[in-house]
Amino acid sequence: MDGGRVYVGVHAGRVGDRGRIGDGHGVRRRCDRTGDGRCRADPAQPGATAAGGADGKAAGAGDADDGARAMIRILLTGLALLASATAANAAPIAPQLGEARVERLVAPDGRAMAVERGFLRVPERRDRAVPEGVIELAVMRLRWADAPSRIVNMVLAGGPGDSGTGLLSGLSAERAAALLDLMGGDVIAFDQRGSGRSRPSLGLPERTPLPLEAEGSPALWLPVMADAARATARRFAASGVRLASYTSVENADDVDAVRRAFGYATMHLWGRSYGSHLALATLRRHPDSVARLILVSPEGPDHTYKLPALTDAVIARIAERAGVPELPATMRTVIARLRRAPVTVEVAGPDGVARRVTIGAFDVQWLTAQALGDPRTLATLPAAYREMAAGDFRRMGEVALAARSQWRLGSGMKYMMDLASHASAGRLRRIEREARTALLGNAINFPLMGLRDAWAAVDLGAAYRKPVRSAVPTLILVGDIDARTPVENAREIARGLSHAHVVVVENAAHQFDLFGDPVLQPVLREFVAGRTVAIRRVRVREIGFQR
Repeated sequence: MDGGRVYVGVHAGRVGDRGRIGDGHGVRRRCDRTGDGRCRADPAQPGATAAGGADGKAAGAGDADDGARAMIRILLTGLALLASATAANAAPIAPQLGEARVERLVAPDGRAMAVERGFLRVPERRDRAVPEGVIELAVMRLRWADAPSRIVNMVLAGGPGDSGTGLLSGLSAERAAALLDLMGGDVIAFDQRGSGRSRPSLGLPERTPLPLEAEGSPALWLPVMADAARATARRFAASGVRLASYTSVENADDVDAVRRAFGYATMHLWGRSYGSHLALATLRRHPDSVARLILVSPEGPDHTYKLPALTDAVIARIAERAGVPELPATMRTVIARLRRAPVTVEVAGPDGVARRVTIGAFDVQWLTAQALGDPRTLATLPAAYREMAAGDFRRMGEVALAARSQWRLGSGMKYMMDLASHASAGRLRRIEREARTALLGNAINFPLMGLRDAWAAVDLGAAYRKPVRSAVPTLILVGDIDARTPVENAREIARGLSHAHVVVVENAAHQFDLFGDPVLQPVLREFVAGRTVAIRRVRVREIGFQR
């Protein structure tokens, strides 16, 4: 579908967390290849190297240089720290940094930077006297080549399931020097257990098409989705993966293990969406390791499942911002009409083949819920509902066909992390009550809440979901038209953090350009530098809504 169509990029899982990146802060990569394809020392930078070839394998001992020796020092530091750590806060096995390689970058002003990559071995399971299993986390560090810092900025990807190294790679390619200047020190990201390049991967690219001939509904779709989840869980178990170990508790311990392995005393945690949920779990379990906390599009310990009434409130703000105050009423009318009489349309699918698809009320609710997080798809909502109110369902038919024919689980890690965090009994009751009258019903939580049994998910318990209490300086940024992690999340989280400061980002949905927007950079810079942030609201560029 072209960019003018509704719900471009909509999928059936959680909306991703990456905002737009890029402001022209380019870098030059220095890597002279040897005859066997490996990088050798940059002749313009004596002693520099990028160990490892195109296949990512480490170079031999004969190619070792300052970069490789630095990685060895990291490993030795991590071993020493781990030897003295307590069992409650540390992995009882020594991490092994494998396949280490170093790449040199040169900033536009000539300053040299280093990008280090490798794998860190951590236990799969720490809740035993003797830890069990091994997971290899893909890690990446960006730093000034000649001035490593004592405090590290740990960037935690969202999703769950997004690649942390992929996120930092993108930032490094476009704004490495600007990022280091902004954060004031080294930056580390890693692919959380089960995601990205970490081993084993719990990525699930296989599609599970949903039926086209009948209107969409949880009753029709959940059995199909649950069968796929059960089959996947059995396959992982047969391969030796213990899915019960893929929780935010183990994930938080991984965060601290990465810090220790690189030898930093403390860290600044940067977490967005699920990354903020993980950052709070890390702060609770490793309070002495965290010096500062930056939470963006925040998800607290009991915020994994969304509240339908808050979604309604955000839709009302979206309608006001779009200049279409009648949007909620139009949505309710369209959904009620489809509940009475589903509509069948013939549309071309992603493969160009025309197919008939039947659209019901739940189709529209579910696809709308998915569209709310991304400003590109959010912008099309007023026009899409205006068309449907006039009896034109072709646009929605295209989206429904694409969503059903291409549906997939996406990531076992995503489901295990979220389902283990689960929700308090009070929140579950509130969701059930609010869903009865909410515009979108409980589509904002579909299919996640309906797949607990299929995945045989663990429950981290009531203590895990209690508010995190800390005096660590915390900055919370939240969009005022974010339906997935609304402003109310930020307020609730801040009540437990005595030195928290909330900044509401007007016109921002769940995704917004954190590092590239000139309005946000001064706020981040002030906080990271330890200065008081006084501003409580900022305004980014308005979304260009289609009416």
